[in-house]
Amino acid sequence: MIRKLFTGKVVKYAGDHIKLESARLYTMPDTPPPIYVATAGPLQSRRTGEFCDGIITVGAADEKIKMLMEKFEEGARRADKDPSEMPRMIQLHVSWAESQPEAEAQAVKEWPNGGMPFPKGDIKNPEDFAAIAKQVTVENFKNRVLMSADLDEHLEHVQKYVDLGFDEVYVHNVGRNQEEFIRAYGERVIPKLRWPNKG
Repeated sequence: MIRKLFTGKVVKYAGDHIKLESARLYTMPDTPPPIYVATAGPLQSRRTGEFCDGIITVGAADEKIKMLMEKFEEGARRADKDPSEMPRMIQLHVSWAESQPEAEAQAVKEWPNGGMPFPKGDIKNPEDFAAIAKQVTVENFKNRVLMSADLDEHLEHVQKYVDLGFDEVYVHNVGRNQEEFIRAYGERVIPKLRWPNKG
């Protein structure tokens, strides 16, 4: 439906989940924007490869990331697209601080939902969320958020996803120490990343 809108024609659509009576884009760009979809499951990852221009996902266990990328590539090939030419973006959650105890404490305090290994859609109100958040411990963040004061460990973590083929890596530091984090990453992590030569 989005691609049809970028033809500049009137679009009508009736599907299982949405009905569009009549729509038209009157101001058109010279080139339609690429369509990227964020996904974390195998079926949607395959569909993203088939119907979209690129994929966005979040950090997860290596096996899951590899499976998602395999499904994405499968979908792309189904649509006669070269998956190696399609953008891949990932968001990584980290907790960096000057010491290991600080990195762990700020993850638990500032971003407890990162340690909740279950869907949060059934949490009905802030009071329930706060009660659940009190149960979150450092151990709950394993394979979900890198908590480390060691910038070399952060470099290795980000590099792993570059090596898995991600073109763009967005790093979310869960703490409030954003200025220090940006400075540390700018000096000790980003300049040392090894990106593949494409082209």
